[in-house]
Amino acid sequence: MSNGFPDRKTVERLREQYPAGTRVRLISMDDPQAPPIGTEGTVIGVDDAGNIMMSWDSGGGLNLVYGVDSFQIVPTMTDKVREQILAVRATGRTNMFDTNAVQVIADEMRFYDLVVFIEEHRDKYAHFILTGEQQ
Repeated sequence: MSNGFPDRKTVERLREQYPAGTRVRLISMDDPQAPPIGTEGTVIGVDDAGNIMMSWDSGGGLNLVYGVDSFQIVPTMTDKVREQILAVRATGRTNMFDTNAVQVIADEMRFYDLVVFIEEHRDKYAHFILTGEQQ
């Protein structure tokens, strides 16, 4: 960092770590215009100064300053997990809302990513089962 700005390598690393479309959740931001803590948003990109350009679900566009603001990536369902869900469903062995049975079948099929995903993100799993939409 020179003059308070990150160097080119740091900016490139940020662009790799937070590509456009990445979902994040705000933990803290010291700005009177900040969205409420817990607000989620979508990364638009990373500018040349290393600021993470945002589109907040609440309607704002205040950028995140890496190293100053606190935020976390919101995990999303990967295509691999989606395919594993569909493979378990195709067996016809259980009601897909019986998450314990789905996890047992997934374990038998060596779909460990799905077992962990259900454990950590039951809400996203249920949303997919109900709507077919990935969050």
